[in-house]
Amino acid sequence: MHVSRADNLMTRLLLIRPRAGLAASENEAALKRGAENALTLSLMFSGARCILQYALLPFLLPIIGIAAEATLPILLLINVIAIVSIFFSLRRFWTIGYAHRWRYLVVAAAALVLLAAFTLYDILKLQAL
Repeated sequence: MHVSRADNLMTRLLLIRPRAGLAASENEAALKRGAENALTLSLMFSGARCILQYALLPFLLPIIGIAAEATLPILLLINVIAIVSIFFSLRRFWTIGYAHRWRYLVVAAAALVLLAAFTLYDILKLQAL
């Protein structure tokens, strides 16, 4: 199995060792199912994070008497969990040599850029308090 330079670079960036090859088709199917489940979970978490961050926390917390500034540590924690989730799902895709890993990388990279920007913005807001 030939591994491209780009795949080698990604395995180094993701701190993993590539698999020499996939075993029996039954094992391959289980690995693919696991990778797809990781992607699904990551996307569900990102969706829940967006709903929580933009719809619930800014409106719900002031109603129950908690200042909006109190949400910043919660949002930072949520962003860190989302970043870690994306990183580990990328690792899983590259570990098993998942066929659609490069497509997911584009989506993951966009999400990571946005999460990094939101995290930096929240840290700056937290320092201004």
